[in-house]
Amino acid sequence: MTRCASERNFPKPGLGWTAPEPVNCRLETGRLLIRAYTLEDAPALLEAIRASLDHLLPWMPWATGHTSVAFTTKYIAEQMLAQSGGEKFNNIGVGIFDKATGEFLGGTGVHDIRRDTASCETGYWIRYDRVGRGYASEACARVLSWALGDPNAGGLGLRRVRIYCSSANVPSSRIPERLGLTPEVRQRQDYYVEGHGPTDRLGWGVMSDEWDCVNHRRVVSESA
Repeated sequence: MTRCASERNFPKPGLGWTAPEPVNCRLETGRLLIRAYTLEDAPALLEAIRASLDHLLPWMPWATGHTSVAFTTKYIAEQMLAQSGGEKFNNIGVGIFDKATGEFLGGTGVHDIRRDTASCETGYWIRYDRVGRGYASEACARVLSWALGDPNAGGLGLRRVRIYCSSANVPSSRIPERLGLTPEVRQRQDYYVEGHGPTDRLGWGVMSDEWDCVNHRRVVSESA
């Protein structure tokens, strides 16, 4: 998103970021376990998507593709293959689970990785019957620490993370605002959403030196 045509057509190596090999994702918070999917997760993932379809749409149209365990299993297999990392790594989806019970709660991950600027995008979703409990904010904060963290400590070593959403998706926009990310983008009438038409595209960003990867929060300056 928000890339001009010349960047897409004439990509530059830039910083030449490369993913760790393999990409490991097993992250914990006070309440959550955020980890790479296994094939055994397919039924729970499919059930959560189908039960939350009216909640996920129209913001996440990918949800309509999950019509069978076979399709969801294929999706998970693709995420498992992405864990090999290296120069071809571009994105990975991972699951959000209740640490105490093992219940599947939703999904997150990193995607649209740009090697030239060592940056990525992240997103999040929580199943409909578990929203309103702060899980999305908690998971997003932990994923930011993973993405921006030192590879020697299990992080991806990226220097910047982006979040985008439609201005009509107010609940989603509250997450980066709550985490103190910097508002960077408001592209007027640039994001088409079924049922809403053209809406403004909103975007936030955070740099590695602005994020505390140990405490999973925005760095607070001494002058603040």
